[in-house]
Amino acid sequence: MQNRKTILRNALLVGSIPALLEGILIYVVEPTVASWLLLQAVLFWFSCGFIVHLIEVGLPALLHGIVFTVFMNIPWYIAESIGKNKPEHLLPLIIASVVMGIVIGFVSGKLKKNVKNKIN
Repeated sequence: MQNRKTILRNALLVGSIPALLEGILIYVVEPTVASWLLLQAVLFWFSCGFIVHLIEVGLPALLHGIVFTVFMNIPWYIAESIGKNKPEHLLPLIIASVVMGIVIGFVSGKLKKNVKNKIN
């Protein structure tokens, strides 16, 4: 039971970090952004980090974070670049996803390593 609590606590932490980073980034770049848009982005990145931390497929942590973060962002790529007829936005969106995936993978990997060390 304690292990499950630790895993969920760590997933909350892994989700909170990219959510906080995204919230700060959006607010600094565009302080007049609509609250709903800010909330949508923060909730997405929280969910992304939370889910990526809970998924286990055997990939190295950084690669795992990048692959699943990019995969989860595919709807954003379509909506924000192709759907709005702005293909020039696609590359920056992919780069941002890869950077967030690295952050998620790094933090998740460190926390999972700590949990494994405590068990052994």
